[in-house]
Amino acid sequence: MKWGRLWTAAAVTASLCAVGSPATTSFADTLSSYQQQLNQLKQQKAATAQKVQELTQQEQSLQSQIASVNQSINALQTSIDQTQAQIEQRNQQLAKLRTEIDQTQQQLTQQYQVLEQRVRVMYEAGQTSYLSVLFSATSFSDLLDRLELLSMIAEQDKRVLNQIQESKAKLDAAQQELEAQQRQQQQAYALLLKQQSQMEDRKRQQQVLLAQVQQNKAAAQQQLRDENAAMSKLQSLIDSFLKAYGGYSGAASGWTWPVPGYYQISSGFGYRSFGGGEFHKGIDIPAPRGTPIVAATSGRVLYAGPAEGFGNWIVIQSAGGLLEVYGHMPASSIRVSPGEVVRVGQQIASVGSEGYSTGYHLHFGVAKGSLSNYVNPLSYVRP
Repeated sequence: MKWGRLWTAAAVTASLCAVGSPATTSFADTLSSYQQQLNQLKQQKAATAQKVQELTQQEQSLQSQIASVNQSINALQTSIDQTQAQIEQRNQQLAKLRTEIDQTQQQLTQQYQVLEQRVRVMYEAGQTSYLSVLFSATSFSDLLDRLELLSMIAEQDKRVLNQIQESKAKLDAAQQELEAQQRQQQQAYALLLKQQSQMEDRKRQQQVLLAQVQQNKAAAQQQLRDENAAMSKLQSLIDSFLKAYGGYSGAASGWTWPVPGYYQISSGFGYRSFGGGEFHKGIDIPAPRGTPIVAATSGRVLYAGPAEGFGNWIVIQSAGGLLEVYGHMPASSIRVSPGEVVRVGQQIASVGSEGYSTGYHLHFGVAKGSLSNYVNPLSYVRP
């Protein structure tokens, strides 16, 4: 018989993939097992893809942080170079200032020596030397001139001494100011070196973290490739299985609304404006709990049971290789089994709120060929 030959072909395929024996595994159970494996692989793939995306974001963030640290290090190096140049300039100024101070001190010492010598002469000569200078005047005007001359000599000595002392005081003050500036610059220089060292440490830490993130990303990408390969192989196995059994061979029977009497759509097909802008692969039809869900068109049930996100779902293959997905119904309300052929309008389950759901509704989706190729259900059913 044709079905016998098809069963044999399917059994050989199943045995190669270590999924049961044709003697112990029914069409519905085998197909259901494949679909469950495919569903699990899709969930793993989504999780791994999300992990790769997160690691990529971490990698980009770390690279940006390292670039920012490099900019800070470069800016600090520029400041360090400028501060070093300023310190060197202060050193040169101080060296020049100390030379001037030494010269001024020599002048002051020389002037003190002159005064000291003059005082010594005056002391040795006694008061009579001054008197002799005065009494040797030939006239009163000459006496006045001699007195004024002596006074001018004393005043000049005093003024020269004061000028030298003032110059030295100014030079001492300038030296103290330069030394204070130099100390400040040296403190700033030490602080800049410390900040640069801290930045270098931070950069090294970020580079270690970046290397770890890149390693994790590479591992996740390899895992994603492995999962894609496994999913592709399993999808091929399902396609071969359906081809061996012929899938749904019934004629197209038209379409009907899957929740009779309830025609509101709370979430349409396409990208959602909430929840991170995810892509919604079907339409949501709100209705009270227990409202009948009917087959939108005739076809063969490929899967009926638990599914991540949907709580429970039913997948029906109809004419032209279309796949209809019904989600969120309670397990106890499911009225069909894998392998069963249903007719358009036949009740297959009831409305619930299982899985990721915000209220009682039916999620209804339509895919072409495989569950990775969803299309807008409103191309086939209308409220």
